[in-house]
Amino acid sequence: MPSAWRAAPSWVATLALIATLGVTHAACAASATIAAGIYPSYPPLDMRDPQTDKLTGFDVDLGNALAAKLSARLDWVETNYAELIAAVKTGRIQIFFNGMSDTAERREQIAFVDYLRSGSQFMTMATTPLASPEALCGKKIGISRLTNMPAALQAWSAQHCEKAGKPAAIYVPADNSIDGRIQMKQGRTEAVLQDSLTVPRTLDQEKGKYLTVGEPFAYYEMGVGVGKQDAALQKRIAQALQQLIDDGTYAKMMAKWGLPASSALRQVTINDAPIPK
Repeated sequence: MPSAWRAAPSWVATLALIATLGVTHAACAASATIAAGIYPSYPPLDMRDPQTDKLTGFDVDLGNALAAKLSARLDWVETNYAELIAAVKTGRIQIFFNGMSDTAERREQIAFVDYLRSGSQFMTMATTPLASPEALCGKKIGISRLTNMPAALQAWSAQHCEKAGKPAAIYVPADNSIDGRIQMKQGRTEAVLQDSLTVPRTLDQEKGKYLTVGEPFAYYEMGVGVGKQDAALQKRIAQALQQLIDDGTYAKMMAKWGLPASSALRQVTINDAPIPK
């Protein structure tokens, strides 16, 4: 057998090794970037700076801090809120931020690393103060239709209105909380139901325009959306978030963006359950 032929296997092995190293290096480089979905219409969590048009907000700060803990960087992908879950399932993004509520129904499609909690808060125009939330029985309430708050209103109305023989509160769909407040300003609704996480900023940004009615109710966990089968990434994000909570970074971010203390978590959960060992 010619010597060149005898040498061929070593050349093949060398080329194969080079190819393998190349693929491994590419895979490592790819793993250092995480595609993160965001819908920048949810201040103070997700928005664009009106001066620079850059993404900003609590979620952006938190996401970048989590990425640093993971020795990665986030590639922010602007995604319509209604498409966030589908984008994770199809692999267009790996995770998303937007304060989406962690519900059993949504867990059938993806997983959630819980990072905040929020309740539902009634607000009216300051020109039409109400003595109590029960004064809203039979009234039109604007609510973002993509949230779990329409269901929260239905449950509240059943308990506080219909049970007492009063007319049910009337749900009026809105595209988001901003749209809900616009409808109220135009007199198409008597109140809005907005998540308590965003209420302090709303009151501060539009001083003197609104009044809260009663206390927040129907608290729920909000999570970072992650692929249902990607248990390793879920755990890595949860552990990194717990580190940010423990070292005080999380609390500083909450204060920076004016989030209420009642929205903070002390122990991170995945799908509202402890982080797996």
